[in-house]
Amino acid sequence: MTYRHGIPAADTGHAEPAPAPQAFSFHVQPEFHTVPLGLGENEEAFHDQLREFTRDYWGERQDLEALRRLTSAMYAANAQTLAEGGTVYNACGVFPIGGSADGAQSPERHTRATLTVSVRELANADPHLTAAGIAESLDKAAGSGGGAESQPVTLPAGPAVVRIAGSRAVWDLPDGEQECFFVRIEVWLPFPDEDRLLLLCLSTADVQDLHFYQAILADIADTVVFGTGKQPEVDDTTMHSAPSPFSAY
Repeated sequence: MTYRHGIPAADTGHAEPAPAPQAFSFHVQPEFHTVPLGLGENEEAFHDQLREFTRDYWGERQDLEALRRLTSAMYAANAQTLAEGGTVYNACGVFPIGGSADGAQSPERHTRATLTVSVRELANADPHLTAAGIAESLDKAAGSGGGAESQPVTLPAGPAVVRIAGSRAVWDLPDGEQECFFVRIEVWLPFPDEDRLLLLCLSTADVQDLHFYQAILADIADTVVFGTGKQPEVDDTTMHSAPSPFSAY
């Protein structure tokens, strides 16, 4: 599935309209379920989109209606926060592990992840220098206790930085503490000629599948196209079959 993002020119009230920010597009695997953010939509249309998402994610079974309603409410509450932070795309991915491609053998299990893509303002005189500066800043943060690793990479869309970080969440429950570990993979990709940054983030609690998700995000990052150029043809059945540019981790 291809996502295309084009932002209209700002209305400044002047005779000459402000230049429109650069458009971009990328491709995601069919296992991702796009979560509506309500960008540019009225409230009724937004909630219709959320209901469609929950039916796509949970199916049409009548006994799951309560779960669909709960899921819709949770994502509606989260959408505003994401949009205010510059998020332009949000999706849940459910991937089968094991089994056979033809469906003759059922998957051994399923693994899940969340994908967000956001745009952030960032001084960007030159993408190569910007990427180098991002890598240095992330390394310093890791050295001060951030517990993360970062590495410069070169993508078809330009120089970028990959960052991998782990985190631990603890909940106080009536029967004691419960902990959960997460891993987050990020791709920091400066725009080629704008003071902006494209940030792709994939997060999962299935930390044992880190290498699998490195390849997933590497494939997505390889399809990023800035401007209105034609999106390259992508075969969903062969995505993440090639060596990952993140394989140094």
